[in-house]
Amino acid sequence: MIMKPIDYKKLKGEDLFYYFTVDHPDKEYSSIVSLLPYAVMDLDKAFALLERSVRENKRFIAVYPGIEDVDTSKMEYIGDIMDGGLYLQ
Repeated sequence: MIMKPIDYKKLKGEDLFYYFTVDHPDKEYSSIVSLLPYAVMDLDKAFALLERSVRENKRFIAVYPGIEDVDTSKMEYIGDIMDGGLYLQ
């Protein structure tokens, strides 16, 4: 049986979160998305932000001050994560 690729743009909420944290081929990005509920401290808000990121074709970026120098001036701050911050770019 041949599996068709998932059209994640049609997924919502928990299904979309599951796709990005479990099935997404980019495991580094999966680990960043998994930080989203911790950054916003609200699962429903995390799902809504993930849906918005897909709609607007944006990506979440984990920034760790002192480890890497990233210009966040044009990014949307999402919330604190351990040792850093989560942004939407």
